[in-house]
Amino acid sequence: MKILGMTLIELISTLAVSAVLSLVAIPSLYQTLQQHRLKASAHTLFQALNSARASAVIRNQHVTVWNNDGDWTADVEIFIDDNENGERDSGELLLHRSADHSSINISGNRWVADYIKFHSDGSAHTANGAFQVGTITFCSEDLADTAYQIVLSIGGRLRMVKTTIEEC
Repeated sequence: MKILGMTLIELISTLAVSAVLSLVAIPSLYQTLQQHRLKASAHTLFQALNSARASAVIRNQHVTVWNNDGDWTADVEIFIDDNENGERDSGELLLHRSADHSSINISGNRWVADYIKFHSDGSAHTANGAFQVGTITFCSEDLADTAYQIVLSIGGRLRMVKTTIEEC
């Protein structure tokens, strides 16, 4: 005699094993998703900054990457900075606006807290003409052991590094 189907005990034991496995996998999946969001946010801003630097060289004009109200998690605008003040004024050509990164903590140190301004030779300078160097840090409260930093060197070159930080 051929038996088709499952008994009730087999079905319940299969569901119990599935429930235990999913309880183990879900926290790991959540952490992987958070790590991906953190890395994607860092890469998005890194590419926007590289694009702004390339635009400054190609256009032979000052191009600024500006965050609204000193908050890198909000919208970031890339524009041609005609008056070189580091802020977008009326009449200045907007090249790109990037997306909101509200789920990630992004902070720049003193020199890159509000803007990064690239000159036509690819170097970065503040509004008063000093060389602009600094670090923008990406972290998440859910990932205490992982952070990304975009480092702006004195020549305007950018690099991204994965690091660990104490607090986010």
